[in-house]
Amino acid sequence: MNAGPVQELHRAAGLFRAGRFEEALAVSEAALRLAPDHPEGLHLKAMALGRLGRIDEAVAVFDQTAARHPQRHAVLSNKGNALRSAGRLAEAIAAYREAVKADAGFVAGWAGLGAALRNAGELEDAETAFRKVLSLNPKHASALNNYGLLLTQLNRHQEALNAFSRALEARPDMLTARINRGAAHRQLGDREKALEDHRAAAAQAPDHAEATYQYANSLRHTGALKDAERAYLQALTSDPMREDIHRDFAHMLWEMGETNRFLFYIDRALDRKPSVGLAVLKSELAFAAGFMDAAEKAAQSAYELDPQNSRALKMLGSLSRRHKDFHGALARFEAAAESAPHSVDAVHDLAEARLAVGDYAGAIELLPLPAPKPFLQRRIALRSLAMRLVGDDAYKYYCDYDRLVGKIRLKPPEGYGTLEAFNDALVSAIRPLHSSSNRPIDQTLYGGTQSHGRLWDEPDPTLQALKKALLSAARDYVATLPDDPDHPFLSRKTSDLEYAGAWSVMLSDGGGHVDHYHPKGWVSAVYYVAVPPEVGADEKAGFLRFGAPAVAGVTLPAERWVRPVPGEVVFFPSYTWHGVEPFRSQTARITAPFDLAVR
Repeated sequence: MNAGPVQELHRAAGLFRAGRFEEALAVSEAALRLAPDHPEGLHLKAMALGRLGRIDEAVAVFDQTAARHPQRHAVLSNKGNALRSAGRLAEAIAAYREAVKADAGFVAGWAGLGAALRNAGELEDAETAFRKVLSLNPKHASALNNYGLLLTQLNRHQEALNAFSRALEARPDMLTARINRGAAHRQLGDREKALEDHRAAAAQAPDHAEATYQYANSLRHTGALKDAERAYLQALTSDPMREDIHRDFAHMLWEMGETNRFLFYIDRALDRKPSVGLAVLKSELAFAAGFMDAAEKAAQSAYELDPQNSRALKMLGSLSRRHKDFHGALARFEAAAESAPHSVDAVHDLAEARLAVGDYAGAIELLPLPAPKPFLQRRIALRSLAMRLVGDDAYKYYCDYDRLVGKIRLKPPEGYGTLEAFNDALVSAIRPLHSSSNRPIDQTLYGGTQSHGRLWDEPDPTLQALKKALLSAARDYVATLPDDPDHPFLSRKTSDLEYAGAWSVMLSDGGGHVDHYHPKGWVSAVYYVAVPPEVGADEKAGFLRFGAPAVAGVTLPAERWVRPVPGEVVFFPSYTWHGVEPFRSQTARITAPFDLAVR
């Protein structure tokens, strides 16, 4: 090949590294006109096409290149990178597997495979791939960072923290690893170290939206709400249309009692630029807050921008249902399911809509068991409800309160003479966690507040003693459950439980919980810390109730009530419909609910 094409390829490579992909493509094609089969020219062209989003063309050129390039493994790995960026994960995984088959020691191929497997939810295989990378190169910063993200998904937060720290040892200036390590510190309850990492990240990259966003979240966790507000605004200056930032900021403003302006910044962004996602987010938040006019206008705006958007259709369906137009709602939910054919949530929404119009058999058709693990609790909750509505007593197989609900009285943890003394200490530990003036907008309680963050990650020794005692009680509860390999709850019976969430709730005069289930747990439970003397004096006021569903258009009575007693913990399957009867008292009803999952 003469010097002209070689020089052109060097120039194309420089343009590619500079992010000037259109120019890199043009120059690589010019070089290929002089030498049509040059492997590096083809490789550069394929990578440029991939970066420009022309994936099908890129794949064809990658395949052409792989047949003649001396480093076939590198070409296949870059093909995987292009496919992964386009969200075509199955094809990306296949490409990475070909790459590491061609060269079992190719670190970049294993790293890409691990990242693609993690994105696809194949977490066990992803861990194997990352371990292979780190056996080849223990200081591979990017793989360590991605491995940390995988460990976070697996709720192995201490291991994740270690992985992020190792990434920073390898590359002290690695911004993403510092951001992620701060989040891991926060998950483990070390707010000060989380704040330290996120403050450093925000200082390192003040225009980086994720850095300032996570700094805002850490400030919020420490209770520095005004500083958090400034950090959220800085993050939105960098990325004004980012939904997750707007969502968390709006939640914080609502909990601060700023109900008149919690949607202000979303409105300001929408005034500047129409956005389906932000319009739907506004509708969802306004709906949860009870601002129905605003919810309707925002949902309609989103629908006009994209009539096929499943979230917009879902919100319009929810609003129709709110107005008791159940057949109109059904049409919207049918359209939403059609627009998102792979969404299990959309199928569940459609099942609820069928229940509302009395099509119980049609709902059951949509709700076969088993279901994918992330959706199992909602599936059982809706299927058992549909069976009850159709008059099939077999629903009691799932809603057998005698077999499946358990009550255990804790023993005083070490260092506490009595359970009453322990509960008094818990009240003192829990009260400072309730600095907000409003309930979380997306939670089921009313007339009270809920702690922010993960209660069992709090370093307070009393809360850690509670965690230990409740885990022990949970294992005792599981041991009492019968064996039944065919039951979707009992078939997963194990004492090897992991923490899926824990929080505290303080209900005041007139407070309670609307009926709900817990989608993320296997076992759910509530520990009673303090119960007002008036609870139980007026029939079932303040009682925990089971069996009354919260599906619009469906009215069924509760089937079982449990009187709350300080020092007792009540366990039940996470799919069980449950709520709390309102009560009147000037004394707070304080509980510590939690969810456990099977490892």
